[in-house]
Amino acid sequence: MNILSVGHINTGYDKKQVLFDINFDIKQGECVLLVGSNGSGKSTLFKAIYRNLDLWNKNGKIIYNDEDISKLKTHQLIKKGIVYIPQKDELFEDLTVLENLELSILHLNNKKDTKLRIKTVLEQIPTLKQELEQEVNNLSGGERKLLSLAMALLNQPKVLLYDEPLSGLSNENIKSLIVYLKEIKEQETTLVLVEHRIKELLPLTDRVIGLKLGQQNKQELNTIESIKTFLI
Repeated sequence: MNILSVGHINTGYDKKQVLFDINFDIKQGECVLLVGSNGSGKSTLFKAIYRNLDLWNKNGKIIYNDEDISKLKTHQLIKKGIVYIPQKDELFEDLTVLENLELSILHLNNKKDTKLRIKTVLEQIPTLKQELEQEVNNLSGGERKLLSLAMALLNQPKVLLYDEPLSGLSNENIKSLIVYLKEIKEQETTLVLVEHRIKELLPLTDRVIGLKLGQQNKQELNTIESIKTFLI
């Protein structure tokens, strides 16, 4: 069953077109890796799906669970279970870890549910338990990544769009984050990842979609060699 489908996606910035007729389906529970060189349109595609960018063509569609969500607002997507973690974290620097967690689900307007969700996520990512009273600007790069992930998980995503999850992390933190991603996938959350560290994520990946100059690759990319050849 397809949980997310994009059809005839054309978009860009101002008058510069970045994506040209992108089409693909993603099945529930899949982990799909988007690959491409810098400027190929990977992050732009996430922004289009998440409604941070308007589609340029009337026949462009974003379908989620058989529902056309092409015109919904971002907050409506979150409620439906689509959550996006951008490459540059959007954390509140002068607030504590706990305060950031609470703010990420402020829309629930339910103290009991908020506490329960935070407790559940901290059991899933126990490293953050020791940092709850720390201000974000005192966290390491790895801890910031885990906080961004925790804030996304609090919204109980069915589809998680994750841009550069491994960027800037040490080898130890990369291993830790991949473990968390595996656990998330085992819970039937659909993962769509953009990442340059392909070798580390390929064992987790069900399918690879390539973008080059804003256009979708048609050939199969299922080995490191085929991906490397595509990226040249």
